[in-house]
Amino acid sequence: MEPLTTPVSHISAGIAAQERGDLEAAHRHCLEAARLLLDEARQTKSPRIRRQRTAYADQLLAQAATIEAQRVQRSQQQNVARKHVTPPLADDEQTPDWLLAERPTVRLDDVAGLADVKEQIALKLIYPFSHPDTAERFGVRPGGGLLLYGPPGTGKTYIARAVAGELDAAFFVAKASNLMSQWFGKAEQNIAALFAAARRQDKAVIFLDEIEALIPKRSATSSSVMPRVISEFLAQTQSLGDGNGALLLLGATNEPWAIDDAALRPGRFDELIYVGLPDRTARLRLLEMGLKNRPLAGDVDLEQLADRLEGYSGADITYLCTRAGQRAFLAAIEQDQERIIEAADFDAILAERRSSVTPEMLKRYDRFRAGRTTR
Repeated sequence: MEPLTTPVSHISAGIAAQERGDLEAAHRHCLEAARLLLDEARQTKSPRIRRQRTAYADQLLAQAATIEAQRVQRSQQQNVARKHVTPPLADDEQTPDWLLAERPTVRLDDVAGLADVKEQIALKLIYPFSHPDTAERFGVRPGGGLLLYGPPGTGKTYIARAVAGELDAAFFVAKASNLMSQWFGKAEQNIAALFAAARRQDKAVIFLDEIEALIPKRSATSSSVMPRVISEFLAQTQSLGDGNGALLLLGATNEPWAIDDAALRPGRFDELIYVGLPDRTARLRLLEMGLKNRPLAGDVDLEQLADRLEGYSGADITYLCTRAGQRAFLAAIEQDQERIIEAADFDAILAERRSSVTPEMLKRYDRFRAGRTTR
């Protein structure tokens, strides 16, 4: 591993830290890379190279400021959540992240493509709150549950945040790994605590990711713990659709066939919505969003690239845009020359990275949607 003594090494370390969510480390590496570049700029005799390195350092300082703003915002959200959302804890007990409510600012319009999915979500979750009188007239009750399923990387988590953003609702997110515990009865307590925290809000969205691990088919597990966990989940979700509260439950899974049948009955997850791969229009928008404000060479044809990316997920496309920018940026610093993103950058990345979604995976979703037994 390259020692962290050069601008490039700190940039690479900062990218890795940002990808794993360590904003503090990412901020530190950006600042250090900028400092080293400015030191190099002062020592060089070439005015052109001096200007170049100073410009790259300015870019890194701007990126560091953005990362720091994100870190501060996340910290503020957590502090508000601790004060107003979470139940009292013991002096030596730390509030788990899944009990800290967020307030997302994204909206459904920010989701690229998926028009049918957004229409179904609006009908089930948004319109009953935004048009209460009309909803009451037609007997449509607010609240309830909805399961988003489909291949990985298609934006299920982002959609859930957008729903909370549309409703200006508190957003709680948890995975089975957050809620499960080795201690007897603790997993059931965690589930009850999560729903209790959400019900204290005027409006709240609970998002459970990888939900098949929390409520697997009881016939497929020999664990003595899981039946109790599933029973607690079913008890907490028994009255979600009664219209008495503004609590929405969103689940996400890549394996809908692995979920216990009782959780898929009306009153819990009332609707199952398939979130598939982005169509061409969505792929083009994802490219435009991912490459916005990045310098592109004239040989980069986004229309052609969108055609080429058929079968790729939204996460794959976002990664491609990020890597293309990083590849060009690192090359510019290492070679001390002007550099922008070229078609060759995309070619090199796509030669190494295929779609994360295979045809076999898509066939299995087709069989599930058709109501066939999938083993």
